[in-house]
Amino acid sequence: MNSNYYNGLQIREIFHIEFLRAFARKFKPVFYSLKGGVNMRLFFRSVRYSEDMDMDVNTIDIVTLRDTVMKIITSISFINELKSFGIGEIRPPDIKKAKQTNTTQRFKIHIITHSNEDLFTKVEFSRRGTYGKSVAESIPDSILRPYRVSPLIINHYDINTAVAQKINALAGRSIVQARDIFDIYMLSTQYNVQNDGKIKVEAKILKTATENIFSVGFQQFRDTVLSYLTEEDRAMYNNSDYWDEIKLKVNEFILKSI
Repeated sequence: MNSNYYNGLQIREIFHIEFLRAFARKFKPVFYSLKGGVNMRLFFRSVRYSEDMDMDVNTIDIVTLRDTVMKIITSISFINELKSFGIGEIRPPDIKKAKQTNTTQRFKIHIITHSNEDLFTKVEFSRRGTYGKSVAESIPDSILRPYRVSPLIINHYDINTAVAQKINALAGRSIVQARDIFDIYMLSTQYNVQNDGKIKVEAKILKTATENIFSVGFQQFRDTVLSYLTEEDRAMYNNSDYWDEIKLKVNEFILKSI
C-alpha cells in the first residue's frame, strides 16, 4: 500500500492512529476520550510527536478493556496493516505484569521495525473521572495524508480542556517537565478565550504553574523535547533564546487565559 520510508516518530504515530481506529470500532465515543500529547498532535497542530498515548475511559470494565486491547495488538490483520509502514512486529506486554487496576490500565508495547529498530510506546487508560468536555471529530487530513490512510473520527478532549489539563500537569508533577511548557506554547495559538471560555483552574495551581515555567532550563528542553520534533523543527527550536521566549509566551498566555 505505502512504499515510502517513515522515520521512528512517524512509525510510532501511525501505530497510535491505527490502534485508535481499531479501538473506535469496539467502543462508542461516549466511553472514551483521547488526551495528552497525542490529542494535541492529532487535533491541535502540535509539532511534537508523542512516545505514549493516554485516554480516559468510563463504564468499560477492566477485563473487557484488557482483553480488547490485547486482541487488537496481537491481531494478525492489525499487524499486517502496519507492515507497509515499516513495522515488522508488535511485541505485546506481559499482561501478568502490566498494571491493571480500577484507576489505571497500562500496556507497554514494543514496535519492531523492518530494520530491527525497537520503538517503545505505552498506551494508558485512566478511570479517575472525565475532566472537561470531549468532542467527536475527524483527524485532520494534514495528519493522515502523509500515511495515505482512511479518514478517522475519534472522541477527544476539546481545546479548553486540553489547556486546563496541561496547566494542571505543569503544576502537579513531582518533576517539572519541559514538554508541558512546550505543549502549552503549542496550544496558545489554538485557544481563544472569547470563543472557548475561561480556563477553569484553581488559583493555587495557576500560581504554581507560572512559578514552574521558569525553573526549566534550556538543557532539559533540549534533552527531553527536541528528539520528538522533526529534523527541521529540531533545528529551529535548538536555541536557548527561543526557549526563553517560549517560557515568556506561556507565562503571558496563562495569565491572560484565566
